[in-house]
Amino acid sequence: SPRRMKILIVEDHTPTRTAMSRLIRQAGAEVTSARDGEEGLGYLLTQRFDVLLTDLRMPKMDGFELLHHCQTLPQSHRPQRVIAISGEYEASALHGQPVQFLPKPFNLDVLLDMLGGKPN
Repeated sequence: SPRRMKILIVEDHTPTRTAMSRLIRQAGAEVTSARDGEEGLGYLLTQRFDVLLTDLRMPKMDGFELLHHCQTLPQSHRPQRVIAISGEYEASALHGQPVQFLPKPFNLDVLLDMLGGKPN
């Protein structure tokens, strides 16, 4: 069977983080979740992920800073895709970075579609 997709979710709002984690697990992916950019970066440095799904506004280290750190990771540890989610910012805040943007509130089905639908 194909390798399961590995997804890192970085979101400080617990109910949102829990709902996204549960949904993506049900779709067949492997999920790791972090409460802020600092914790997320720790996972990125030690593990490999197919997708980084990050909120932009968070305490300690926000999503913008986390995305900046992502660019400096060795190629082997950079997530293949990054999806930023935010209710406060618009896509233009990302200044043309190679990041997909999902405005909050979002429909979880839209998120699954972005992740490539259900993994086979």
